[in-house]
Amino acid sequence: MTDVQTITASTSQLEALQDLLSRSTDTHAWYEAMAERAEPQFRPVALKYRGLHSEQCDRIGAIMVALGGDPDRTEGIRTAVNRTSVSLRAVFDDIDLDMLSRIEEAEADVISDFDASISGLPESRYREELIDMKAELLKLLGEDPAID
Repeated sequence: MTDVQTITASTSQLEALQDLLSRSTDTHAWYEAMAERAEPQFRPVALKYRGLHSEQCDRIGAIMVALGGDPDRTEGIRTAVNRTSVSLRAVFDDIDLDMLSRIEEAEADVISDFDASISGLPESRYREELIDMKAELLKLLGEDPAID
């Protein structure tokens, strides 16, 4: 049997992970609002991103717990702003493929938070898990030829 090494994170490492979790939670809520109001041709796109962020929020939270943190998945002010912007857009315009540029912008922020979390952790299975999650997000971004 292999010895399992206990890893704990510093306050700054846990803060970077919490920033990533908060951004992912807010982004998930944004996609949730989009999926509710999306035009039929765009709904599958919003659902794919919503699903990925939902799963990744769970995984990030689990990493935080494993590293001695207490993850907070409370939706923040960004969530309220994002939901409101989607609602307002739905009133005046369609939630459709025109949103792809906004998706690219939103995901760039998430990727930046992944980078901060990854760079702050030492080599470990948790760091590798974050690298894998970032790769999943990049792969999803690459699936849509309109998002470069």
